[in-house]
Amino acid sequence: ADPTRGMAQLRDLERAVELGFVGVHAYPHWFRLPPDAPRWYPIYAKCCELDLPFMLQVGQNLIYQQEVRLPSVARPILLDQVAIDFPDLTLIGIHVGTPWFDEMIAMAWKHERVFIGIDAYAPKHLPPSLVRYMDSYGSHKVLFGTDWPVIHPERAVAEVAALGLRPPSHARVMRDNALAVF
Repeated sequence: ADPTRGMAQLRDLERAVELGFVGVHAYPHWFRLPPDAPRWYPIYAKCCELDLPFMLQVGQNLIYQQEVRLPSVARPILLDQVAIDFPDLTLIGIHVGTPWFDEMIAMAWKHERVFIGIDAYAPKHLPPSLVRYMDSYGSHKVLFGTDWPVIHPERAVAEVAALGLRPPSHARVMRDNALAVF
């Protein structure tokens, strides 16, 4: 999603649904616009209308190119107002929320339609609080991902298995939650 494209972006979302797309993806850092910026709101409204989950990077933005240094604009707590303003919108905070893991957990716990995507970071490095959440009261709120080619899928699957989640939690995180969301 590109919040600078106005109505063209909204028409593209309608066309994407016709083509079989099942979700919307965005990096707020690329636009230097936090998730609660008004320019995102038409896209959120269209996602509600089309029943499309909205995945967006939360947490810090890394330096991917020395000549392109973008600020980190998407702390997980900024999903709070979005979830309040759009209670029918499914939000997936991807890339774990690093380094604000506990904020991301709080948003997923508080809001029925806010989820956590555990991608872009090796599962063996997930913080203990997030692993506990995944294996207990938050097992229905976490979705597996790799952000391939950042993390190879085979590696990620093996590392999640090594976390020792209970079988029902493991099944939810690895498959069931994604099926329910998408």
